[in-house]
Amino acid sequence: MTVRIVVAALLTAAGLALAGARLGRLALLVRAGAPAPGRTRRALRRLGAEVVEVIGQRKLLKRPQSGIPHALTFWGFIILLFTIVEAYGDALWSKRFAIPGIGHSAALGFIEDLFIVVVLLAVATFSVIRLVDAPARRQRRSRFYGSHTGVAWVTLAMIAVVMLTLVGYRAAQANTGDFPYGSWAFFSHGLGDLLHPLGRGVNSVLETVLLLLNVAAIMGFLVFVTHSKHLHIFLAPINVAFSRRPRALGALEVTSGTAGAERIYDLSWKHLLDYVTCTECGRCQAACPAWSAGKPLSPKLLVMSLRDGMFASAGTLLRRGMGDRSAGDAPVLVPNVIDPDVIWSCTTCGACVEQCPVDIEHVDAIVDLRRSQVEQGNMEPSLQDALQAIAVQGNSFGKSERMRARWTRQLGFTPTDARKEPVRYLWFVGDFASFDERLADLSRVLAGLLYDAGVDFGLLYEAERNAGNDVRRVGEEGLFQMLVEHNMAAFAGAQFDTIFTTDPHSFNTLRNEYPAFGLDKPVLHYSELLAELLASGAIPVEPLGRRVTYHDPCYLGRHNRITDAPRRVLRSLGCELVEMPRHGVNTFCCGAGGGRIWMADEPGAGERPSESRIREAMALGVDRFVVACPKDFTMYSDAAKTTGYDDRLQVIDLVQLVAEARTAKSRSRDAAAAVASAPA
Repeated sequence: MTVRIVVAALLTAAGLALAGARLGRLALLVRAGAPAPGRTRRALRRLGAEVVEVIGQRKLLKRPQSGIPHALTFWGFIILLFTIVEAYGDALWSKRFAIPGIGHSAALGFIEDLFIVVVLLAVATFSVIRLVDAPARRQRRSRFYGSHTGVAWVTLAMIAVVMLTLVGYRAAQANTGDFPYGSWAFFSHGLGDLLHPLGRGVNSVLETVLLLLNVAAIMGFLVFVTHSKHLHIFLAPINVAFSRRPRALGALEVTSGTAGAERIYDLSWKHLLDYVTCTECGRCQAACPAWSAGKPLSPKLLVMSLRDGMFASAGTLLRRGMGDRSAGDAPVLVPNVIDPDVIWSCTTCGACVEQCPVDIEHVDAIVDLRRSQVEQGNMEPSLQDALQAIAVQGNSFGKSERMRARWTRQLGFTPTDARKEPVRYLWFVGDFASFDERLADLSRVLAGLLYDAGVDFGLLYEAERNAGNDVRRVGEEGLFQMLVEHNMAAFAGAQFDTIFTTDPHSFNTLRNEYPAFGLDKPVLHYSELLAELLASGAIPVEPLGRRVTYHDPCYLGRHNRITDAPRRVLRSLGCELVEMPRHGVNTFCCGAGGGRIWMADEPGAGERPSESRIREAMALGVDRFVVACPKDFTMYSDAAKTTGYDDRLQVIDLVQLVAEARTAKSRSRDAAAAVASAPA
């Protein structure tokens, strides 16, 4: 017994010392980051996130194949904490040790054995998943591409060792008479039956050896985890607790001002915590439209590179964290740590943030890095031209502000000028819906529907400027704030109750970011307004009976969780909706967001995200691809042509379907009136 106590105590002391030193160093590194205000607000919401995301494993369970075994392993380790306490009690106190207040109930013995089996089966499942999706075989198509796969195999082996030594010493105890649980501990007794022929003496030795090996495996696993990517086992609950609530989507977090993050310590401490929490699971990589198109951006590899950069600059970070500003500079992140093409490939669609099981905030970090590049003038000419046009003319087309409302001239009426007369709804039209000829047609269709429905709406005419959503996301924070200032002045000079817009990008920034600058009006997407008008009968329609699919815009569906309104419109029109595999908050990106629509595609890149999406729709057997975003209409109309499907799949805006159903209703009424007035 003395040997057991001494060896177990030494193993534990060494393990805790090594793990504690590592965790302390990491804490100092993370604390050296820039401030991240507001990370402790809304305590109840954060507690709810811990329950749902950490204990409930919500995000992981979105991928049941790997999520279920991971959740079972996590829950298993929580349950098996009882066995760790029991093991230490056996090693350091008494072979008949019992947890105070719990004891040796048959149910506890059964549950412990059950989860030993569950965890071992989960390890086997993970092994199969990694073999099937091995990067060596699937290359970029593997979500483990670029991950430290060797470390993952070591982790699985160590978990298996912890479980096998645990059940092994319990089985030996069953033959020495020291096992406190009855037959309900089925696995321990079953293995004990196999060891029974060895006799009591051998089993007594096995009990001691396997118990000490179990303690050694637990301590070894603890030390290994704190020095590997599997640190997320301890850090994930902390990272989730300090994550942006309700999610790191919608509004951007601006902590570095217009200058952006040039060096590692310019990034916030939450970003640094993100990097040491990353599990390298590759869910973000698998969901990324840039990565799927063959571009250099992988959100996972970006985080891993920044983590490597943080460790490489650890000395500087630690000295700066202790207030030593003469510690010297860390390397410039772009291009020394991150290639410029990586950050400029991002569409800011937020798929990485949505998929990340530990709440890493990739988009905020990318925009921080972009701000630094914009501050230094490091951007491609086409993007610079677009930003210059917006700065001078207020729109990315570089056209005179007097032309913004030219699309209204072909209407049979003149929309109200909200600066001169009060209106209920102010339509913030946006650049593309105002200046692009194809999209101007859609604006006229919507204006006609609203006018016929008696909706009291108006425009800002030439006073409207680009809302700035994509301007902010390419990193031009100063220009964004100039646009906000101008538009807020225009809002102040108008009289209205509610804003609506057809552009999800404008909708996103107006709804989520303008309130910080004083906007206090509700903001709707036009699909929400149409859904209300159809439900009230203000727009009478004839059921179309069409079989369609619908694409959720990233900035509507994922960033703002508005997925039901467009579907309510489709149901009101009598359409059969065939959902794409990636839809709702898990939608796929068209490739235009984050300013990508202003940038040139690199030669030799893979299939564009928009083309991939069109092929996905074609497989559904529908002939209408419905969109609710001006940029989507442009991107997918072009993609239908480049893929050769434009003769079989029509890209159509939601408002065109409403107009079609409205026209069908008018014809039906006219026909009925003609029949009624015909002579008998």
